[in-house]
Amino acid sequence: MKKVAVKTSSQRDTITDVAIRLFGEHGYTGTTMRDIAKAVGVLPGSLYAHIPSKETLLLDIVKQGIARFLTVEHVLEAFGDSPEVCLRKAIQGHIEAVAEDPQRALVVFHQWRFLGEPSRSTAIEMRRRYADTFVKIIDAGKASGAFSMKLDTRIAVFTVLGALNWAPEWYSPKGPVTATDIANSLADTLIYGLRDAPSRGKARGSVAISRRGKPKLA
Repeated sequence: MKKVAVKTSSQRDTITDVAIRLFGEHGYTGTTMRDIAKAVGVLPGSLYAHIPSKETLLLDIVKQGIARFLTVEHVLEAFGDSPEVCLRKAIQGHIEAVAEDPQRALVVFHQWRFLGEPSRSTAIEMRRRYADTFVKIIDAGKASGAFSMKLDTRIAVFTVLGALNWAPEWYSPKGPVTATDIANSLADTLIYGLRDAPSRGKARGSVAISRRGKPKLA
């Protein structure tokens, strides 16, 4: 098992970096404290001098990760911004957080379910607080007419967050598109979907689906 490159001067931070990589590669249940100790380069007993348990380590990773995403709450403090602008900023903030550490984001989004109580409840409350930011933005958009009044806010938020939370699965810092470009494209797509549907009838140049399942110009 290869050792992780040390990114910080703190041994606790080094252990966290290793745990993020191993949890991402093998899952929380597939990683032992012995695995972490070996990758760090210390004896298993020495690991407990820095971290009391594997679950405590996972909780720290999840809490720190969600706390980074929660910085998006500041968009609600920008008085005068329209709901669309607020949502665009929230989406940009989310993608920026993913781009900073895609591996951590994957652990935060997928491994929190392995937490026991009361740690699990702590993670759920933080996730709910994050979702509430989007609830407030979309409700404000519905009230102002920026977003369709027909929207089910709960489903709309799940749709937006579902798309955003999938980003670390495919985002690559080595890709041809920057995180900013990705955020703008996602914002364009998601915001468009929240607006009132256009009037019935085909628009010129709209795309229809042929019987064979291939798109064609209508």
